[in-house]
Amino acid sequence: MTTSRTCGACRIGRLAWLAALAVPALAAAQETGAAAEGGLAAGAASAGEFVDGPGDPWAAAPDSGGGEIDLTGVVPQEEEEPAPWRGSQFSYRNVATLDSFDKTARMTWNPYYAMEFGFTFRWWFDRIWSVGAAFDLTREITEADDNTYANETVFHDLRLSTRARRFYTIPVAGIDLSADLILTLPTSKVSWARTLAMGIGPGVSIARTFDLHGDLTIAYHVRGTGYLHETTTAQLETPLIPTCISDGGGCEEFLNTGVRNVRGRIQHGIDLSYAPLEWLGASAWFEHVVDWLYPIEEEDPQISYQPVEPTDQRHSSAFGVELTFTPLPALEIGLGYETVSPQLAPDSTYYNPFFNIYSTLYLDLRLDAEGVIDLFLDS
Repeated sequence: MTTSRTCGACRIGRLAWLAALAVPALAAAQETGAAAEGGLAAGAASAGEFVDGPGDPWAAAPDSGGGEIDLTGVVPQEEEEPAPWRGSQFSYRNVATLDSFDKTARMTWNPYYAMEFGFTFRWWFDRIWSVGAAFDLTREITEADDNTYANETVFHDLRLSTRARRFYTIPVAGIDLSADLILTLPTSKVSWARTLAMGIGPGVSIARTFDLHGDLTIAYHVRGTGYLHETTTAQLETPLIPTCISDGGGCEEFLNTGVRNVRGRIQHGIDLSYAPLEWLGASAWFEHVVDWLYPIEEEDPQISYQPVEPTDQRHSSAFGVELTFTPLPALEIGLGYETVSPQLAPDSTYYNPFFNIYSTLYLDLRLDAEGVIDLFLDS
């Protein structure tokens, strides 16, 4: 049984503030060395097992009457070849903020409940190298704050990736090294408004697995992402002053929102996963994110020329825990809690990174492509 976590990358619980940053979901970028998305096939039988049992490897058969002795040698069992599409899956998520269950949590009640459909495809060339693609759709059931139309289905950015999983193991220490590269393509309305052309994010991770009545995996990951934009600020679809077209002076200044785009990001964190039973697993993760905005070319009137923190950086964090159940090889159920939020509140106080207004509960149903195909082949 394997545990999984679907970050990455835009998950719906993160829309409230990630849309303001116009970056791909954090979840997509956090992948542990655990066998969640295409791990090694559950193994082949040991070559040391003998046809006649664990006794003498050259057991003598009964005398056939001709005085001949039939020696039976060691017959190794063939190793099962893992499916190249392992790790591909379809996920259906229901998510709601904790504030949705308590009308007295804030002065204004603003519930959030949404459904998300995730499509993940991965193709393995061998046990190390693979390529993949991921795409998500979100449909908010409650009244949305950031959509143009009611009951609108929101597209997330398309994420393409290549991965080298456990390409090297440090001797003695038993630490596995993995690396990947994620390309983010703008398929969301927010990225279009931000004039995003592409995001390029290489990442590395180290992981150590312990046998503690089950597989306990501890991992650390770091990723750096650069974003390419046509403009340094977000743009409007139509100018604020419609007559600028006929005035002959151009409309660029009336299309600019003044909201600066993110040009670079560094994110790093730890991941824990534990599978005590074949059908039961648990995972937890925490990540810190630093974004660098495009610099202001003109003098910023908001700067008072007093020693302050850099105004071109934005900090945020992500925390989550999940219980995973696998009642069938083709079905995985995830019940989890996530908090993905900026570091500072609007009044410049610090958010609690583990519990705040962005905290969500979710229920995932995940169909594993390998398990579904095996189910049909077996039947």
